[in-house]
Amino acid sequence: MGWNDHMDEDDGFGDFLTEVLPELDDAAAGITKLVIDKGQDVLSEKQRWVFQNHVLDIYVTKECKRCGIDIPWSEMYGAHDNGGYCGYCDHMMLKEDKL
Repeated sequence: MGWNDHMDEDDGFGDFLTEVLPELDDAAAGITKLVIDKGQDVLSEKQRWVFQNHVLDIYVTKECKRCGIDIPWSEMYGAHDNGGYCGYCDHMMLKEDKL
């Protein structure tokens, strides 16, 4: 079982995909909408490849670069945006920068 095998509707994965959606090109956006609506099991091999390479590989950060904890889906888009940090570490680094 891989680290991203826990992607289901109840853990914020769909909300994460909705946040990423405006960043995607047409093909990746269409596939992502399909995943949001029907899940990954409906994807063809080609769609699965596009989803993996143009969405997951780019926007998913497995763990925080500072503390090493797994980043939850609710913080995933922010982690991509801030360089790979969980919400707590990002907050603490911003706080340290102000000192």
